[in-house]
Amino acid sequence: MFRGWIADLQQHYEARFFRFIDKRVQSQKLHRLTRDKLYIFPSKRGLAFIGLILLLWLIGTNYQNNLILALAFLLSSIMIVTILQTHANLNALELEFAGVAPVHAGELAEFTFTLRSTRSRYVENIEICWQDEDEAVVGVDVAPEESVTVTVPSSTYVRGWHSPARMRVQTFYPLGILRCWTWLNWDVQVLVYPAPIEMSYRSAVIGDNEGDGQHPLRGGQDYHGLRPYVPGDGLRRVSWKHLAQEKGLFVKDFSQSVTQERWLDIAAMPVSDLESQLAGLCYWALRFAADDDYYGLRLGNQVLAPDKGVEHTRRVLNHLAVYGL
Repeated sequence: MFRGWIADLQQHYEARFFRFIDKRVQSQKLHRLTRDKLYIFPSKRGLAFIGLILLLWLIGTNYQNNLILALAFLLSSIMIVTILQTHANLNALELEFAGVAPVHAGELAEFTFTLRSTRSRYVENIEICWQDEDEAVVGVDVAPEESVTVTVPSSTYVRGWHSPARMRVQTFYPLGILRCWTWLNWDVQVLVYPAPIEMSYRSAVIGDNEGDGQHPLRGGQDYHGLRPYVPGDGLRRVSWKHLAQEKGLFVKDFSQSVTQERWLDIAAMPVSDLESQLAGLCYWALRFAADDDYYGLRLGNQVLAPDKGVEHTRRVLNHLAVYGL
């Protein structure tokens, strides 16, 4: 009961503190750490250090020992200097969002940031992580008036748009007896695709021709000729012979006459749960992309015509990520 009361009290004051933080630090894509955004407090090691100073002072006073008192005053001076050094280590540091790539649910989204030191001093032993993700702390040092790129991972659990929690930036430099930190809100988000789940080919794909009859479809078995390479073409179709002869980069083009089109249709999925349906469609979209096949997508009234390549796969996954949200 007592532990529960302590936990409730801690959550109450923590919520009030973060409301205070949110008012002072707005969500944006560039932050510069200034004095009004930084907080400093002794670490556990620092509390022990302060306790040692008090103990030495009491002993020196009680026994009127000037040597022990001098040691206590020396340690107090070190404590004061360390306060200034620890605070200055974060002061004037700039952090700017640089980008993030889409991921599948359950994977780590890697948010990239650029850190810059705007002062003529080293910024050392900086620790960065998202709130409640202490196991993914990233350490970094920044040279004077230079910039470094750092990637901070964030866990994802469901598809859709994922916005990370507050970011904690802290340092224990130089002695580890003081902790200087801040909390930053970022105006950033990442698109999370469904986690692919393998399902049977027949369940995930239907052959339904709603067109006007036979038409040539690239990606078949009949050799059609050579064409210049474009990003997204499969490497298995590259004409390595022409590349070795320094004639350029070409791919072998195939075509076939078909009466059916290959479609990924949510209505054809054997399961009724929406998330499972999208996970199965995601699996086959990635499978077709790996095989360099043409395929289309039907999500109710949303239709993507058959195509192939990196851009087509990206559009398909984008539709799967936000469908029904």
